[in-house]
This record gives sequence, C-alpha cells and structure tokens, in this order.
Amino acid sequence: MEYFVETYKNTYILRGSEMIKIKNPYSKKRFTLKEEAQKKFTRIVIPWINKIPLKDDWNAKRRFIPQSLNRVRIDLEYQKRRFRTNDIPKDVQVNLLSMRVAEYIPIENIDKLNKGLKRLFKVFKPKWYTNEISRIDDFCREVKQSIHGSRWSLFGNLVIDEKSELNNYVKQIRVNGTQISSSSVIIEFVIEPSDNYKKAYKELIDRNVEEEKILTPKLKQFLTHWGSRTPSNTMAKEKMVEDLLLELKWRTLKEINKYFDLYFYDNKLIPPSIEVYKISEMSCKYKYGEDEDINQFWDSIGMRDSHYHEISKEGHWQLFANENDYLLDSSVKLTCNEIVPKKELYNSIDSQMVFFVEELALNLLPMLVMRNYTLGLSKKIAEQQTSTFKSIKKAKPKYKKLINIRYELEQNLQILKRFKNEMGESEFDWMKAEILSGLRNFEPARPRFHNKPWGEMIVDNTSYLIERTDSLSKNFVQIIDDTVRLLEIKTNNSLRKRTFWLTIFTVILSILATFIAATSLYLQLSSENQQEIKDSLSPIFNLFM
Repeated sequence: MEYFVETYKNTYILRGSEMIKIKNPYSKKRFTLKEEAQKKFTRIVIPWINKIPLKDDWNAKRRFIPQSLNRVRIDLEYQKRRFRTNDIPKDVQVNLLSMRVAEYIPIENIDKLNKGLKRLFKVFKPKWYTNEISRIDDFCREVKQSIHGSRWSLFGNLVIDEKSELNNYVKQIRVNGTQISSSSVIIEFVIEPSDNYKKAYKELIDRNVEEEKILTPKLKQFLTHWGSRTPSNTMAKEKMVEDLLLELKWRTLKEINKYFDLYFYDNKLIPPSIEVYKISEMSCKYKYGEDEDINQFWDSIGMRDSHYHEISKEGHWQLFANENDYLLDSSVKLTCNEIVPKKELYNSIDSQMVFFVEELALNLLPMLVMRNYTLGLSKKIAEQQTSTFKSIKKAKPKYKKLINIRYELEQNLQILKRFKNEMGESEFDWMKAEILSGLRNFEPARPRFHNKPWGEMIVDNTSYLIERTDSLSKNFVQIIDDTVRLLEIKTNNSLRKRTFWLTIFTVILSILATFIAATSLYLQLSSENQQEIKDSLSPIFNLFM
C-alpha cells in the first residue's frame, strides 16, 4: 500500500492519517527553483521513458529514438535491480516520544516573555489541574535582579485543544526556562506529538523509499545528451524524515510566537532540539547473504552507527548527533529499548523515558543554543562579506549600503559578544562537566572525536566557534570601516574640486549679471547721457586699442 506521496514544492501527503503538509521555510529552501523544476520535469517524463522497450543489445542504436533517451531507459532498468532497502526490519519498532526544542530570549525581552507566557497558559490551560502562574513572575523577577545564571524553572504544561490548528501535530507541551548568563535566557519546549502526527511519522519511516533519478537536460544538448543525478534512496528518505520533524518544530514555535518573540523563529534559524525515541529491537542484521537486500533503515532515519553493532543494547540508551552536511537540522536523537525496567515513580515506560533525558537536556540544550546561534551568524557574516567585497570592487561603491551593512553587523554581533564576555572559561568548564555527567547513562554512537569524549567535543567546539567568529567579524568590521573612511576621503576631495569650480562659475555668473544690468541701464538713458558715458570711458578703451 502506498502511504507517502511527494508532490511539487516539498508537499507531503500521508494517507491513513489526516493530511500533513510541509510548509516550514527551512524545507522549502532545501532545493533551488532550478532543482524543483528538474524534479517536476522528471516526474512527467519518466513514466513515458519507462514504456520504451529494450532490445537484447541495450547499447545498440535505435531508430526514431534519440540515444540520450535510450541511455536514460537503460539507467532506469539498472536502478530497478539494486539491492538496498530502507524499510523497517522485522521485529523492530520505533516510536517518537517527545521533542525538546530550545529558544533564545535576550534579557531586554523579559517583560514581553512574562506577559506572553501568562497569555499562552490561559489559552492552552489544562482541564484537570492549574499551572502556577506565579512561577513566571518569580522567574522573570529573578532574571532582572541577577547577573548570574539560575537553575531551570518549570512553568507548566500547555494542553492543545481540538479547536487549535496545532492539534493535528501536538498533544501537549511542557515549558521550562533558565538564565544561562546575565543577559541571556533559554526557554525549553518539551513537545509531545499528537497521535495523528505519530501515525504519520510511523507511516513514513516504515516504508521503503526508492531512488529517484533526476533528469538535468540542457536546451543546447536537448536532443543529444540528457544529464542526470540519482541521490541515494537512504539520503532521500533521511531528508523526508527530517522535513517531517522540522514541520513539527516549526508549527509549534509559530503558534507560540504569537504570544512572545522567539529569536530563532523570528530570524528563520532552526532551533536546536533533542528527540527521544522508544525502540523495540530483537535483532539488527549487518551481514547479508549474496541474494539478500542490504537494509539501511537506521541510516535512513538519522541513526548512523559507525561501529556496526546493535543499534541499542538491552536496557541501554544511545545518542546520535547529526553529522551530515546534506541535512538542515542539528538535532540530537536519543533512543532507548522499551525492555528497560519500569520504575514505580512513573505512570508508564514512555513517561519514564521522557523524564530520564531531563538532566542531560537541561545542560546540553543551552550549549546547543549558543552553537546554533554562532553557526547561523557565521553564515550570515560570510554572505555579507561576499556582498561587501563585490561592492568595494565596483568603480563607485555605495556609501549608504556599506553603512547599513555595518549597522546590521553590529546588531548581530551583540548577542555573540554577550556569549563571549559573559560565558568565561570557568562557565564552559562547568557546563562540560555537567554534560559529561549527564552522559554517564548514555552511549554515543560515535563516543569519541579526535580522542575526545563527545560531550567535551561539543563544549570545546562551541567555545572555539564563538572565539573564531568574534575574531573574524572584527576583521570584517575593520575592512568596512577602512573602506568607509576611504570613501569619505574620496568624497571630501570630490567636494573640494566641486566647490572650487562652483566658486569660479559663481564669479563668472556675477560678472555676466553685472554686465547685463549695466547694459540694460545704459540703454535706458537719453542720447546725451549715453554720449557723456562714452566720452568718460574713451580713455580706458584707448588703453586696450
């Protein structure tokens, strides 16, 4: 049964559940307009190419059929004979339990956060219990009165009712907050997906996504050669899964953003997140016989294991960090086998798994926020730098444009300077120790990077990115300032020249005006008076004759 259909512009429709459409801006920009047009063209043409019959000799020239089409037909036939799948193996189940998303709030927005959270809890209040709204006032007051970081505060739960558009995606949200430095606040949203969303997610990961050949013909070679590319089916499915997860994250923040400003959402940056999965896995095969299909299911859902052993050990957790450049998100995935013993403190094994991640998430998410912000800023500065250098090379650089870039750059660097100045080496060391402590119950799929534990690498990399981005941005700022000064000198020099010639022109114009006025006055005099003037001026005229 076909559960998943991909249509133009990354719109995914999942049958068997209510319609899920991919509308988030991150996924929409995954492919360029040119790539989207090539995909659409391919979907129209491929069914017709598949109808071309193949001869015994596939490479023989065909009458009435261009060799380029024959080549594509052969490639499609080879594609059908590949032996790699990514559907879910037997005796394996994967369920998304929660998604923890972190957002950044600068301290100047703390009053807006206070009012917005209160309105948010009034709209999505639970039926059977009441959130303690006073916790919001206490938290915001402490943030404004302290220059040090504080502990995490639990604000309460948001229950999404049936009237909300978010109901199709989210069941409830737990909201937490912390002050990580004197001017920076982190808000955490623990999202429990709706049953409909979980069903849509399961439908996607269970099925096998096949390779899709993308034709890339050019007008000049349309009849002689058709280029093409064939992305891996595993990579294609991984992008689809990521799009579905991004949609959950984006729609949740879109609703919350109606009540108070969210930095990542407002700036179209993907906020960091931690996804928690419950898995049931009796076996996971990595060695296959000659006639067996190779299953790449775990790779296709973003859980790559470099050591080629069981994806999870009984009763143990595993952590998977996104390391692939072709993906957009930088989420962390945590899995736990459902056979882990249930403790009496929790209502269900699911709630136990969600809360078990609490300690690690509260220490890891602030670090991921700083890292994501710095990476986003680095990309933005790189784009501005390229544009600025092109502008400087022009014969007449635009002074006003450079000033605007300089002003925008300074605004963007404010938050980076906060992280750099307010998070000293001791704070990073403390956070490193807390993350390593939180990881004691987890087993990273790639436990060490360059002989460093994974948790230590994340902190060191974040600290390095902040220092490096700050250093490079200072150089960029200096280049803009130097260019602006040169333009000022050039402008002042041009003004001097313009002033000199304007003065000469003014003098000439004054003389001409005086002459015209004198001539006009002379013509108005009587003949006798005109003769007297001629007689009096004749000695002067005689000097020049």
